[in-house]
Amino acid sequence: MSKMLADYFLMLRDRSTLGQQVAVVTAALCLALIIALSATAAFVGRQQAAQRAEAEIVGVASNMAERLDARMFERFREVRNLAALEPLQDIWMDEPAKIRSVLQQLQDTLPEYAWIGFALPDGTVKAATNGMLEGVSVAQRPWFIDGLQGLTVKDVHDAKLLAELLGPQANGEPFRFVDVAVPVKNAAGETIGVLGAHMSWTWASVVRETVLSTVDASLATEIWVLSSNGAALLGPPYGTMPYTEEMVSAFRKAGRQSFHDTTGTADHLAAAVATEGYLDYPGLGWTVVARRPLDLAMAPANQLAAVIMLIGLVFAAIGAAATSILARGLTRPLAELADGIDRIGRDGGATMISRDHSSRDVSQLSVSIRSLLRRVGTAETAQEAAQREALLSKQLLAEKTLRMGEDMHALQVLADTDPLTGLLNRRAFRVFGSDAMNYFKRHKRDVGVLVIDIDFFKRVNDTYGHGVGDDVIRTVGESVLAEARNIDKVARFGGEEFVVLLRETEKEGPEILAERIRQKIASALIEHPEHGAIHVTVSIGGAMAAMDDRDIEDVIERADRALYEAKAKGRNCVVVASPASLRERLAA
Repeated sequence: MSKMLADYFLMLRDRSTLGQQVAVVTAALCLALIIALSATAAFVGRQQAAQRAEAEIVGVASNMAERLDARMFERFREVRNLAALEPLQDIWMDEPAKIRSVLQQLQDTLPEYAWIGFALPDGTVKAATNGMLEGVSVAQRPWFIDGLQGLTVKDVHDAKLLAELLGPQANGEPFRFVDVAVPVKNAAGETIGVLGAHMSWTWASVVRETVLSTVDASLATEIWVLSSNGAALLGPPYGTMPYTEEMVSAFRKAGRQSFHDTTGTADHLAAAVATEGYLDYPGLGWTVVARRPLDLAMAPANQLAAVIMLIGLVFAAIGAAATSILARGLTRPLAELADGIDRIGRDGGATMISRDHSSRDVSQLSVSIRSLLRRVGTAETAQEAAQREALLSKQLLAEKTLRMGEDMHALQVLADTDPLTGLLNRRAFRVFGSDAMNYFKRHKRDVGVLVIDIDFFKRVNDTYGHGVGDDVIRTVGESVLAEARNIDKVARFGGEEFVVLLRETEKEGPEILAERIRQKIASALIEHPEHGAIHVTVSIGGAMAAMDDRDIEDVIERADRALYEAKAKGRNCVVVASPASLRERLAA
């Protein structure tokens, strides 16, 4: 299968043009980049929206917890203050009717008090609201026992003695109370009874509805209240354990946290907040859990992520189309250049291609091909002339052979020389470089390389034109050649790049020569009849040959890296690479 796919891709490559290939690659890269950015933005946006959803559900639970603590504190303070009021100290010793009247007024003010009563130290209820339980002993009730010792609050429980008197609630469920009890003392500080209040637990439902009214009803938010041991007090069926004791303990320890609730038939985003009491009200260790279905809670986050991805896909498609069009336009000069070369092979009258000015690289390629075609034409002409002269006579043949030798030498010079600057070209330089490396390894005579690049040369071409750019290249080449020694070799590798081969030089030789070249070019002005003085600078990278270098290319590579470092440092500077082992260079 992999071989079939490879063959298929090779077939597509052979049948498609360079422009089509570049268009496909750039469009694919554009698509991949924009989709990756969109996916990242969608992920970050979803995370932030999810955090807001978690913060909101934590806020709901905190609101409920704070309201529960505040309401309990108010009842706690009322019962305590009622028992401690000095004007009422004599009433507790008075007739039950007077006590009942005071208690009845408090209940009428706050209907959530289901029962308020005053019991003597032996547990007999002396007076109570609506006369309920008067004369009945509550000596065994926990609220009375703890109330004799001090101010106490008891957690939610089912009504016991009052169950038959009060009957069920309107919803059919039995009454459940939260108790507050406090000892009543006389002026001498002696305990003369216990004041107890049973608050109907329905007030918690009222608080819950108040909190839920502040959130969006479509989110189906639920609020539960759990006791200190995790039993349900509000929300799930009373007394059930929706969570394990370990989870409830973790809720209490964390104080407030959000979590994914997997209890029930659907996952929920939930938050647990522990009540902490308020001022001197110690609290009952309740835990408030607020939760809403996960799909509803995360709907805004998912919608945001989907919108971001959709926008990203739209821009990706637009970008892919635009880059495809641009890529085909950029590669069109190459196709035209190929057509021109093909016409030369098919049309006997076509001997030259037109010069291209679409870009520096393509322009340089067209210039090189034109130069090659001129050389080929010259060689063909010389060969034809030699053949004609050979038919005349042996003497003419000998003379022509001599001239042919001279022409061949001239062609060799042309082949080894850069036509613009007259310097060595890349091919000729490598011959000298290989010879220098062999000499270095045999006789340990140091060899160095400089790679020189004109700074911002494209700006010169764009500003003044390619003709001025050629003048700048020639002038820089002349400056480099003037500073080099007689034994050094200077070559132009193409474009605005020059290379200098230093033979039998000292370790500091490359840096000294490079700095001299840099200063000379930086201080010189290139005079042009139309544009006046033009100022350019160069960046130079240098390197010395090492014994573990494989060939001159390794030295040029290190010098080229030093050149890029000089460019990175701001240009118009010299950087000489430190020696590096072959193993380090291969690892890099």
